[in-house]
Amino acid sequence: MNKRLILDAQQVNRKLQRMALQIYEKNAGEKVVLVGVAQAGIAIAETIAAYLTEFGASQPTVFQVSLNKTNPLDGTIQSGARIDDVRQKVLVLIDDVQNSGRTLMHAIHHFIPMEPASIQTAVLVNRGHARFPVHTDFVGLSLSTTLQEHVSVEENNGMTEVYLC
Repeated sequence: MNKRLILDAQQVNRKLQRMALQIYEKNAGEKVVLVGVAQAGIAIAETIAAYLTEFGASQPTVFQVSLNKTNPLDGTIQSGARIDDVRQKVLVLIDDVQNSGRTLMHAIHHFIPMEPASIQTAVLVNRGHARFPVHTDFVGLSLSTTLQEHVSVEENNGMTEVYLC
């Protein structure tokens, strides 16, 4: 497999810092809950939470949501969040890569009954192959790819990098 580095660790951190600043500006004074889609989404959510705290926001609550990304209808969606954790708060759903929007669509559906004040989405890389009506509010990098290409977000020794395969 031929891998090409798209974003090194320093570039990823700058993108996440910028995304956190955008989340902070859009939601000033609101209670924010960050939900990372397992696996890479939770690491991104935790990094964004740390940046939000640096900017002066109150420490956001961070949860993980787990679902089958290949076939979201096969199996259950699990989250540590309870209704009281989310009700009338801004929920920011975070994933590493958005391809078709299917994963975010199913994750959003899971949280709607919890009555958040609003649901926003954030992805580190948006590939632009949307097939589902999911608008991404915060994007680190928009990357035009073919359907045959794969974007991989990898963590090595605490450093996150993005590759095109």
